[in-house]
Amino acid sequence: MGAMAGDDAQPASMAATMLGSAMAGILGRIVCHPMDMAKANLQAHNTYRNAWHVLTQTMRAEGVRGLYKGFGVVVLGSAPATCLYMTSYEESKKWLTQSPHFQDAPFLTSFSAGILAEAFSCVFWVPIDVIKERMQVQTLHQANGYKNTWHALQTIARTEGLRGMYKVGYGATMWSFGPYSALFFVAYEQNKSTAARWHGSSDVPFSSLLLCSVSASAAAAFLTNPLDLVKLRLQVERFQAASSGAPSQYKNTWDGLRRIITQEGPTALWKGAAARVAFQAPLTGITIAIYEKCKAMCATFV
Repeated sequence: MGAMAGDDAQPASMAATMLGSAMAGILGRIVCHPMDMAKANLQAHNTYRNAWHVLTQTMRAEGVRGLYKGFGVVVLGSAPATCLYMTSYEESKKWLTQSPHFQDAPFLTSFSAGILAEAFSCVFWVPIDVIKERMQVQTLHQANGYKNTWHALQTIARTEGLRGMYKVGYGATMWSFGPYSALFFVAYEQNKSTAARWHGSSDVPFSSLLLCSVSASAAAAFLTNPLDLVKLRLQVERFQAASSGAPSQYKNTWDGLRRIITQEGPTALWKGAAARVAFQAPLTGITIAIYEKCKAMCATFV
């Protein structure tokens, strides 16, 4: 990331990177999960007007607990997933910069390392994402709904097979978050370098780190919303198809994009975009800013 800790005078150890990212992943999700729930429902259903409508209707029908549907799997998975994500990014940067093709191309390094980080961490993110999103969009009294995270895992293993979940989920997640990660890290790297020059130090204050990551994430989240929309529908639809025996509507990401444009119009690709930005920007901002500071703190003990 920009002039991330990996670019400071002393590169952070892998242990410090892992500890810092694990702590940041959990804290960021606790704060931002309700908006993620709103985003998922806006993209999956046509019955809501906006994010506020989702939140108020959910509160009225299910209480505060409804805002945190799918949170169990997020808590269990965020620490290892974020840890693998950030560690993969840092190590990919180190590996890529050993090549002469990347040494003088920081843009290309950040872009490529972001995609690689997503590719590795999707091992954790795919089951988290699939279970979380399906639980978020199910109604309170849905007959075939998941009762909890463990019930979701059992049901998926029985009806689809864990391999089947990765077959659909991995590709859809990579198409969505691969470009997001690449664009985010490119923008964040540049923002942080600018902030470091502004402050005259590589030790950028927390508030500036927050601004750097929030602005980078907002842009990346908005631009990749069409891919995220299709990803969510693919993952939710597979569950509905497995439960009812009906065929899936979308064959893959590109087929999903084409069908949405022809059936709902091009503007439908940005359904839930505001909620996605409202969730992803603060989540990433909080996670990255905490990660940077936790990593620096952990480096003094590791």
